[in-house]
Amino acid sequence: MEIFFRLFEHRHFINFLLGFAGILVVIWVIIYEPVTRHFVAQDRICTYCHLEWEYVPTAKRSATRPHLQEASDKLSQATCVQCHLPEGWWNATYAYFHFLSVTDLFGHFRDRDAERAGDWIPPRAAMADRARLRMFENDSVTCRSCHIEAEIKPKRARGVNAHQLALTEKKTCIECHNNLVHREVRILESTFKKSAEAAN
Repeated sequence: MEIFFRLFEHRHFINFLLGFAGILVVIWVIIYEPVTRHFVAQDRICTYCHLEWEYVPTAKRSATRPHLQEASDKLSQATCVQCHLPEGWWNATYAYFHFLSVTDLFGHFRDRDAERAGDWIPPRAAMADRARLRMFENDSVTCRSCHIEAEIKPKRARGVNAHQLALTEKKTCIECHNNLVHREVRILESTFKKSAEAAN
């Protein structure tokens, strides 16, 4: 019982600490997502595992084409996060799990046994498949954060028809625009089949 009396004697200080801790938690919840997007998940962090020449358009002999935030501004290169990390608290948390998993740091090794068995998928293709599937499941929300589908006016009749069909059939951007920026990787037959199952 003595412990309870001691706590009661210091109740004002304890209440102050609890209140202060509560304020810190509220502040953390508010700033967690924007701090992650704008200060933590930087391109230089991504290229610690992902090869710079393959993913950074400014790198020497880069395999990645520039993808501008503003067509009129040639210096407004989109960052990794803007295309690959949708906004939201849980998506920000996913970024930390992705950093900790370092899957792509080891993704350049070959699986010899699977290769001999004919089941081997190159790590580059498997990685592209995962990124496409994730974008499909998010309805290409990162694309739509910059591009407004209804305002896109293709110059060719083929593009006009394709966009009209996409609007009619409620297709998402990544189903057609899947080799725009990074080095071309063929779409695995299972990609959008898995995506359709995930959507249902």
